[in-house]
Amino acid sequence: MRTFFTSDLHFGHENVLKFDNRPFASVDEMDEELIRRWNNKVEKGDLVYVLGDFIWKAANNEAVNIIKRLNGQIILIKGNHDRFIKNAGAKKMLAGLKDYDDICVALSDGTVRRCILSHYFMPFYNGHRNNAIHLHGHSHNTEEHYLELGIIQAIRNNGYEPQIYNVGCMLWNYEPVTLDEILSSKDEIQLMEEAQAQAADAAEEQQE
Repeated sequence: MRTFFTSDLHFGHENVLKFDNRPFASVDEMDEELIRRWNNKVEKGDLVYVLGDFIWKAANNEAVNIIKRLNGQIILIKGNHDRFIKNAGAKKMLAGLKDYDDICVALSDGTVRRCILSHYFMPFYNGHRNNAIHLHGHSHNTEEHYLELGIIQAIRNNGYEPQIYNVGCMLWNYEPVTLDEILSSKDEIQLMEEAQAQAADAAEEQQE
């Protein structure tokens, strides 16, 4: 069994297409592609933590039909747009429903890492001094997300080493990701610093 993470899929939410500038022509196309990409990676016996804002649709059994089509057992960390959990049938299909979680995840090399899960960004999360990892969603790829990166950078500049990752699907090719994938990716702050350094070098060359 593998463990995956994702967030802010917003199944059935038309407004999110513009909000994220998602590469889909319609909400139906988005829903189908999210399901395809999910099932392309996740197998029946896997576990998927969705860190909030999973399904916008709350009417009838639309949420039930979506969950039925997704591989794996799903644990939802509640977000601010998870109205579908008012549907008893859909809620029952989840393997778990929580506001917050504190779990251990085994990496492919056998190393076990503590992960703090929340829909919302927490700069000083439980275990931040002891090599714990914080996974969150909510801020999408917005100005808020970049403010969060600035907060992480400021904390690091003061001698702390927070390990915080936004698992919003729009930042991970609209598919669930493993902790191995998250930790092996280039830190967004590193990318920002590299871009800033390149811009500074380019400006220096122009002055010469």
